[in-house]
Amino acid sequence: MTTSNQMSGSLNEIMQRQQGEYRYLLLDPLKAVAEINPLSLPTLRNELGERAIFPVLRSDLAYSPPHCPQLVLLASPDEPGDVAWLAGAERYARSEALHEKRYLCAWLSSTLPPASLAVALAARCQQPVEGGFIPLFEPLRFELLQAMLPAEQMSGAVWPVSQWLYMRTSGEIACQPGSASADNRPVNWAVESAQREVREIWALLFAWQRVSSLLPENAVLQALQAWQGTACTGLNRRDDRHFLALNRLTLPEEIEKHPAVMCVLQQAIAEPHQSFIHLFSTLPDSVWQELEKTIMP
Repeated sequence: MTTSNQMSGSLNEIMQRQQGEYRYLLLDPLKAVAEINPLSLPTLRNELGERAIFPVLRSDLAYSPPHCPQLVLLASPDEPGDVAWLAGAERYARSEALHEKRYLCAWLSSTLPPASLAVALAARCQQPVEGGFIPLFEPLRFELLQAMLPAEQMSGAVWPVSQWLYMRTSGEIACQPGSASADNRPVNWAVESAQREVREIWALLFAWQRVSSLLPENAVLQALQAWQGTACTGLNRRDDRHFLALNRLTLPEEIEKHPAVMCVLQQAIAEPHQSFIHLFSTLPDSVWQELEKTIMP
């Protein structure tokens, strides 16, 4: 596995280093934004012109180009680009970092011109999963891929994008370089399975952030491991698994190690109609006091 690549310098500095390439913004119109938003497609069309925006015809929505991701040309090779505009886009991306659906997907640089890159991106969404489709343009799915794939394989997955910048759920920008010589194998079963769990991972991250405020850099991988770990307990109710996974993420000790908690956990597993959350709430005050002593620093 690889970890997210830290950026060296601000978003603007990173983009300016790529002046020899085309620089782009990738947006997902399936997330609605107000037309007065400087990033809205109507506003961008007025400012940049219709010829600066290209649909990425994802296979499941190719029949409706306006609903597909939109590749927006920010600057051509050797053009400086708008510094102030980039800062505003970064603030907006951070504001929606933990939204279930995001509008601002990524900032990209590539030697390919817009029409060619739009076609290449649509094809890339088909390739990471053999016979399937992974929307690379969705930041959470991208972050999960980057956390799980070897560096060479991830670099191959984004090529011909030479630099893919996106907002992590922790509110920091990460950079994924692309490489033509990288590993282009399909992803393995574990990565494919994790992509199917992305909504559960998002729900955990959202709840975790409400409890802890700041999320660690590898929050996505931790949330995945906590969620998958609850499957090994035998619990089959979604809310019970979320409750247990959130406790594992936010508490220094695993509450199910306490004998009384283990007892109600085993009861919930043996009697699926019983909710572990409900059984947990009925524990006597003495157990709660013991748990508090265990988890308090």
